Amino acid sequence: MIYDAHAHLHEFLDSRIKEFIKEIIIVGVSDDYPSSRRTLELSNEYGNIVPCVGIHPWNVDKVGLDELRQIERVVSEAGCIGEVGLDRRFVPQTFNRQLEFFRVFVSLAKDYDLPLNIHAPDAWRDTLDFVRREDVNKVLFHWYTGPLNLIQEIKDYGYYISINAAIRIQEKSRVVAREAPLDMILLESDGPYEYRGITLEPPMVREAASIVAEIKGISVEDLWDKVAYNFSKLFRIKV
Repeated sequence: MIYDAHAHLHEFLDSRIKEFIKEIIIVGVSDDYPSSRRTLELSNEYGNIVPCVGIHPWNVDKVGLDELRQIERVVSEAGCIGEVGLDRRFVPQTFNRQLEFFRVFVSLAKDYDLPLNIHAPDAWRDTLDFVRREDVNKVLFHWYTGPLNLIQEIKDYGYYISINAAIRIQEKSRVVAREAPLDMILLESDGPYEYRGITLEPPMVREAASIVAEIKGISVEDLWDKVAYNFSKLFRIKV
């Protein structure tokens, strides 16, 4: 098996999901309450899916606080909370409301001992300081392209980063792969997000693994062994 630590499975057709899960264990993240319900249903219907519930920072101005209460009612069925976080790059105008929502999700992560699958463009430091202040134990900074000088600090706290399949065309991801220790690295697709003309999908983590392995100077098999170990520690599943 191979591993995708962040994908929006609820946006894919069932026929595609059935293909993905034949050889990929996928962390399915959600964007709001309806997609959270859909992700939970997919996890119950198929194997090899770690379901995450949450409200994406891009959506906090589109939903009411009642939707937070709905998420709270289903969080006990989840294996993770995400996609949640803070975003100063794409939606800085809603930052205060993002904080309001993020506080709730951090509290839920602590109450239910669940990992946070975090979105933090240009808010890497804000988010790291927040989860440390709240003493959250399990955190993944998804598609990490933040400051290189934060990587060691993230590792020191026992947190993880994921490198996106866009590494094939994104130089910053290659730099992050060079700098980040192997024992904090996961891989992800963020599918079906479109990045610079590429529609990302879970099978693309295979190519990402080859690129990261080359950068690290190890075999692809050894890279997957390390990723599997990291994945199992963060999401508490047997690999």
